[in-house]
Amino acid sequence: MVKVCKLCKEEKPLTEFYLFYSKWSNKNYTSCRCKSCHGKYKQNNVNTPKNRKTEKLKLRYGLTFEKWEEIRKQQNFSCMICGISEQENGRHLDVDHCHKSEKVRGVLCNHCNSLLGHSRDNIGTLKSAISYLEKYSKGYL
Repeated sequence: MVKVCKLCKEEKPLTEFYLFYSKWSNKNYTSCRCKSCHGKYKQNNVNTPKNRKTEKLKLRYGLTFEKWEEIRKQQNFSCMICGISEQENGRHLDVDHCHKSEKVRGVLCNHCNSLLGHSRDNIGTLKSAISYLEKYSKGYL
């Protein structure tokens, strides 16, 4: 199998990419930069939380750190679905994006972002879930 490096844009075998583990998804994944680009990146970039966030936003969603902050401010630092604020939530909001178009839709709390992901962004599934909750809100039996 091969993968395209997000920095040098070259197609390389997966062995040329580092393997990482995500505790949130409980899955292994390959880095978005090849080993060569990853090494160069690490030499030239200070490893601060803001720099790490900036890099993730750029590579995953094509967003600058400033644009991410602007979106959060436009949404009053609150989830667009449930309305919980970052302060109430105790963490920053997640970037929500369409998995088909890769376009950013806004920022959501982790629970709402996961809800959309687990439903595979399927509107019919979400409508069925609403109907189910309305019908069985008092229990099945």
